[in-house]
Amino acid sequence: MQLINELDYLKQMLLKMADAVQNNILNAFRVLQKEKAVYDINDEIVDRYEHLIDEICLNIMIKERPYARDLRLVSGILKLVADLERIGDHAEDIMNFNMKLKDIDIEQLPEVDEMVKYALEMVKNAIDSFIKMDLALAHSVIEEDDKVDKIFIEVILKFSQELPKTKEYLAFMIFTTLVVKYIERIADHAVNIAEWVIYIINGYHKDKKIF
Repeated sequence: MQLINELDYLKQMLLKMADAVQNNILNAFRVLQKEKAVYDINDEIVDRYEHLIDEICLNIMIKERPYARDLRLVSGILKLVADLERIGDHAEDIMNFNMKLKDIDIEQLPEVDEMVKYALEMVKNAIDSFIKMDLALAHSVIEEDDKVDKIFIEVILKFSQELPKTKEYLAFMIFTTLVVKYIERIADHAVNIAEWVIYIINGYHKDKKIF
């Protein structure tokens, strides 16, 4: 009974952390879309959840000595929580650069909005695949990453073929390039989360059986 309660608490804390991370990236992207409201990012709460989850996982592994499936769950969460935390860090990075872009009177590239859409969907589906223990949904997150990578390359190539006409446009190119790089990294971390969910479900990580 103690182990069941500990695992339930662990899952609850992970979902609270996931909610905080998703809220942060939504707020970061709202600035990118130049919405008028002011949005804040609370990365401190994400870090606190990460430390708490790490502590819970280690306590379960030392004190409860879980077997097989429960051990996969705990060790998988211990791994994927690091990717969640990195997504939170990237949300803060994106917010910082978007605040600079907000004051530049140049229309953002439609490709960036498309990247945002895919990245948000990937993060949501990666988390949902954990909640539902849905193997197919986890695999779909991994497949979506190609779309984000393709758009990222398109944006980089587009800028590489242009000459900035003004200092303002040069700043726009630099900050947009940094933003799309962080969006691409968020998508990569969503893939990592999905891969750890697959491991939790069946013991395979990147097609290699661990246990």
